[in-house]
Amino acid sequence: MTYLASNLITDSYYLSSIVSRDFETPTGGQMSDGLRLLNDVLADRTIDNGTIPYSKKDLITASPGVSVYAIPDLINLEIFVFYIGDVRYETRNQQRYEFFGSFRAVNIQSLPFNWHFERNLNGGTLYLYFIPNQAYPLELWGTFRLSSVTEFQDLSLTLDQFYTNFLKYLLAQRLCEYNSWAVPQSIMLQLEKYYQWINKNTNVMDLRQRKVSSLATTTSINYGLVNLSNG
Repeated sequence: MTYLASNLITDSYYLSSIVSRDFETPTGGQMSDGLRLLNDVLADRTIDNGTIPYSKKDLITASPGVSVYAIPDLINLEIFVFYIGDVRYETRNQQRYEFFGSFRAVNIQSLPFNWHFERNLNGGTLYLYFIPNQAYPLELWGTFRLSSVTEFQDLSLTLDQFYTNFLKYLLAQRLCEYNSWAVPQSIMLQLEKYYQWINKNTNVMDLRQRKVSSLATTTSINYGLVNLSNG
């Protein structure tokens, strides 16, 4: 069912009681304010990415001798693997100090089985170690920022109905604050429920520890592979 951004903005005005459902429709100026504030609400999900319920895959190709890759719109990287032929290889995520501050040999080109991700303007940067020694296909799974919308864009093509409902309440709250209008208690209570539902049921990170040993026979990467593999 088609649900335009203009429909969401109008519904938010009615929810906030700034516009009376039975006697008024939002004016052109109110619709312009609503669209701008809706895109502000979408942009704010980027710093509260626990409220973005969608993850997706991105595919890039490593270049020989290149260890730094800009990934547009990526705000949280959860899984990174690379391929040699038809074999997928697991990698290990390292925190900032371990990746940039620990003891290691540099400028070695081999299998890129360690990685670190940093948020940057309009996306993020993936750092690899070892430096790739050939063009490996890379597969990334993570959370990407939500795109801004236009007034007559059909939101049902990109967002589930539960999420447009959530955005409707978020926008109603933002409209009240923007117009110095008291936020109805019903809006605050419903938003609290949405936060709980979304954080509980989406983007649950796997926090189990994984160890990569240079001596293990079952690990996906070991120093035998590093030293002997030709990629």
